[in-house]
Amino acid sequence: MKSQLVFVFILFLLKHKVTYATMWPTKQYSEKDVYLQGFTLESFTVDKVFDCHMKCEDHILCTSINIILTENKCELKYSTKAEHPANFTIRPNTIYMEVRDYIKAPGSGKEKPVVSCSWWKKIEQNAKSGVYWITLNEPIKAFQSSAFQVFCEMITDGGGWTLVYSYTFTRYSTFKSTSNAVTPIPNWPVAWSPMGWSPQSTTTPLSESSYSAMEFKLWKNFGTEYLLKSSITNWVACVEGTGSLVRWVAGSLTCRVVNAITSPCTDVAPNKLVLLPCGPSYNKDDKFQFLLDGSSTPDCWPAHDPCGTSPFGSSNHKTNVANPSGTVYIR
Repeated sequence: MKSQLVFVFILFLLKHKVTYATMWPTKQYSEKDVYLQGFTLESFTVDKVFDCHMKCEDHILCTSINIILTENKCELKYSTKAEHPANFTIRPNTIYMEVRDYIKAPGSGKEKPVVSCSWWKKIEQNAKSGVYWITLNEPIKAFQSSAFQVFCEMITDGGGWTLVYSYTFTRYSTFKSTSNAVTPIPNWPVAWSPMGWSPQSTTTPLSESSYSAMEFKLWKNFGTEYLLKSSITNWVACVEGTGSLVRWVAGSLTCRVVNAITSPCTDVAPNKLVLLPCGPSYNKDDKFQFLLDGSSTPDCWPAHDPCGTSPFGSSNHKTNVANPSGTVYIR
């Protein structure tokens, strides 16, 4: 049956003056008037069926193609009929072809990286949170020696977040003590020294409990929107205005609470980024809400105040939390 289908497909190509070049893979499976629903990486118009096939060959995540003949439309797919038979349907004037074997899901290996967490979430709405291989290069045309692993948060506020930093506290029980600090800290541009500071980290965190930080210079590759999650205060998402954490520029932000976990102040959010010698601070006007202080200097401690009620931070955060921690995500 398969050989008959391939023969019919070849006749179709010849009828439409498509060159069946030697570059065409020897092992092909194709059907006419059938369609694989979903799993679309890209769609665009083509002049020839062969052009669609070659586009799929060039994209390392592409395993099959749909061609809508009445629209000259090519769709690159990251799955196959064999993997998802329930998504295979009858549709006149279409061609389905498998270009390469489905071996691994996108992002599951170094040889099949996705561009980023947010890129993959836009393509696969049901993507799950977890560790993915990413490349930061688009289009994905070949094996990516620069691919590396990150943790993608695919749920909060639409998902697509990349974890760049996770931390805990040195003196959670005496939170407003100057000996309290977040630990570790990223290698962001503060006057860090081995004495009087939490240790620096340049190890990409692969879980929220990793307590490490991605190399700070890489953060700008992931976007301009930030998610501050914590087990002791409300979660806040911020979009850059004149202020930018990744460019290390103080200024305005537009923030909102995306998950209220404290009883007071469920809708208070920062509106500016302030850069202090001890670390960055997300402020509501002149009052600290998130101060990521990594030092033990007498002038700073790590505010995590859902209310922003004091210029120096207050104690409105949750207490008696078993594993007090926080994270920074970017998309």
